[in-house]
Amino acid sequence: MEAHPKAPDTRPSDSAHPRKERAVGEARARRKARGIVMAVYYAIVVVFIAIAAGNVVWQVWAPAFRSYPRVDCRAGLRELVLAIERARQAAGSLSEAGEDSALAEFRRQLSPEWDRHDEVAASCRSDHEFAMALDVIERLRYAEERAVRREVTDLAPLRRNVAQISANQLQR
Repeated sequence: MEAHPKAPDTRPSDSAHPRKERAVGEARARRKARGIVMAVYYAIVVVFIAIAAGNVVWQVWAPAFRSYPRVDCRAGLRELVLAIERARQAAGSLSEAGEDSALAEFRRQLSPEWDRHDEVAASCRSDHEFAMALDVIERLRYAEERAVRREVTDLAPLRRNVAQISANQLQR
């Protein structure tokens, strides 16, 4: 009988085995590093979201916990109204200068009375009529601010055109 030739040995040699172990070890290390990086990333995201949410909560609830010195509500409301009138007149004189400068002047002229708005609001909160009056005054302030914008963007050019027409065509 003929001897069968010996089949080739397909087992990995001793030199291939350490490479396989090293590849498995590298894969394990990569997974571990990826897990650490993801954990750090998620921790940063969670901290950022918590800080942002904390700021929002503070902005909403902090005014309720503040205490302001008592001021005369009636006098405070009167000062707020006078400041609006003063600001309207000052901004009206700058309608030709542009929207940004007119708005800046309007807001600048609201000071110092509107800097104390929170004090006046806290003092007027207990009286329903004064609280309603403050609400109306606040709405007037924002309406006047919108009117300054409208005057600068819409009315000032129309006034210039009418003045030009009046000077050129109606004075003949």
